[in-house]
Amino acid sequence: MLGADGPESLRNRRIARSFKCVGCGYDMQGLGAMGTCPECGMSIRRSIRETIDPSVHSLPEIASPRTVANGLRIVAWGMAVSVLSLIAGDMLQHQSIEWNDVIPLQPETWPRSVLVLVTIGNAVYSAGIVASCAMLVGLIGMRPLAASGEINRARRMLTRLFIGGMLWMVSLLLLFDRFPGTAFDVLAREALDTKVGVDVLVQQLLLAVFPLIGGCIVLLGIRSFFGELGRRSREFRTATDKRQKVIDVLLAMGVWLAGVVLQLIGALERQPTLVTLGTVVRFIAGLLVAIGIAYLVMNLLWITRALASPPPRLASLLTPPEHSDPSG
Repeated sequence: MLGADGPESLRNRRIARSFKCVGCGYDMQGLGAMGTCPECGMSIRRSIRETIDPSVHSLPEIASPRTVANGLRIVAWGMAVSVLSLIAGDMLQHQSIEWNDVIPLQPETWPRSVLVLVTIGNAVYSAGIVASCAMLVGLIGMRPLAASGEINRARRMLTRLFIGGMLWMVSLLLLFDRFPGTAFDVLAREALDTKVGVDVLVQQLLLAVFPLIGGCIVLLGIRSFFGELGRRSREFRTATDKRQKVIDVLLAMGVWLAGVVLQLIGALERQPTLVTLGTVVRFIAGLLVAIGIAYLVMNLLWITRALASPPPRLASLLTPPEHSDPSG
């Protein structure tokens, strides 16, 4: 079998270290490399072939790979939690006002149920802000990656991710500061029946769009990250339907922005059809973005596992080869 250090014969050699069967997880240490797993019958040769990854050992070494992996894990989960908090917090803070048909700017008239939903929405938003801060902390933890001189564009990639993460965090703070019931999509629908000022609509539109700037920068940074470090994960390299393309998420974000524009035009022209169409477009595109982010996080976690636990070299798995005595 071909390993990172060249071909190795498996004949008359045993597994020299703790090594689990890829079929059932049985520890095969001490078993013959040409045998089968006593638990499930899978060929040990197959487990070896699917565990080692010679191409990884030909790549440049990374300084403190476990530290980088831990930082990346924080970034991935921070991104996931902040995006979910943005969606859930926005619904609880603003849609609850519309669901209950209450006056947005008069909280003293709100029923207790609305006050509870808004309070929960504030807490969810706060969790998203904390998660976005955690993203930045995770990026700081990935600094050893920039010290790896052989990794192309590492410093630029981390800088891009940090700038995007900062803008994302600022956008969450601004959205959190809005008064409940004054989100752009809510005001756009109300503009069909009431006189909502153009300046108010435009202001809330800018606040709604602002997260896209930081989000796009973060996604472009992740795209560079995939190109640089994705090769270190067999799961990422060989994935087909579960491997998310960053460009597809960016396109979905562009469609979401088109829905916002349709809502604005419909609100200004008092065209309910355009407002409804824009709302539907935003919902579908937002759902696609959320799904895309979920897959991106999964892809990042694949790379995290590969960095934290790199595949073993074939020679390290096997006992030394037996040499026959030529004299006897």
